[in-house]
Amino acid sequence: MMNKMRIMQGISAIVATSCAMLLIVLNVPLLWRIVTVIILIASLSFGANLYIRERIAQERRLIRAAHSSALDLMHHQRHDWMNDLQLLYGYVRLKKYDKLPVCVETIKARMTEESRISKLGVPELVMFIMHHRTSGGTMPLQVSIPDSLELNRLALAVNEHQLTDVVIQAVQTFRFAPKVEIEHSNPLHLAFAREPEGLVIRYQYEGKLLRPGEVAEQLKRIASERNVRLEQLSVKQDETCDVKEAYQLVVPCSA
Repeated sequence: MMNKMRIMQGISAIVATSCAMLLIVLNVPLLWRIVTVIILIASLSFGANLYIRERIAQERRLIRAAHSSALDLMHHQRHDWMNDLQLLYGYVRLKKYDKLPVCVETIKARMTEESRISKLGVPELVMFIMHHRTSGGTMPLQVSIPDSLELNRLALAVNEHQLTDVVIQAVQTFRFAPKVEIEHSNPLHLAFAREPEGLVIRYQYEGKLLRPGEVAEQLKRIASERNVRLEQLSVKQDETCDVKEAYQLVVPCSA
């Protein structure tokens, strides 16, 4: 359907261009000029109508995708809360009351984190972080956000859509990068911080990348295309000698 609509738009553009060239170049009789003008107007109207219909269809697809993503997120959230309730109920039934404070504190910490994510003020970014935080597969997101950080209230050098695009593309760069095969999942730490030079977004992968140079090049391309600064942080090694790849993107922000 989409290809058919684009073909029709192309035909309409060709007809309109031909009519315009005919009117400009050739000295045709008045009657033919009138007919050519009518065809030109009809072609432009038809092309504009097709363009509007395509935009409406595209917006509807985006809305359906957003609804689907929201429902998927609700499903994962419900699954997580059910697991927490079952754990609490299990401790109560087994009379392991000493386990309850730790369990409750874990739930409180998760609620606090979710609250901070939801207050970022950029809906598309919030949905992405919440979704990949609960269904990250082999690379779950571990998010760190300071209290009261509202991105939509900052005078950033990029708009909300560009900011979301930067964050998502950087996360996906790590997600799809070749990694050393392991039995357990290694998280990607994603941290937001408001610093004097601007908004700082830090990425630190806990596993080992097979081709870290390619990841660095992709991150450089993402940063340069959005006019943000990329900085590579000191690479640390833990006791198991796993290399932790760490980078940060700095988004300029006025006072």
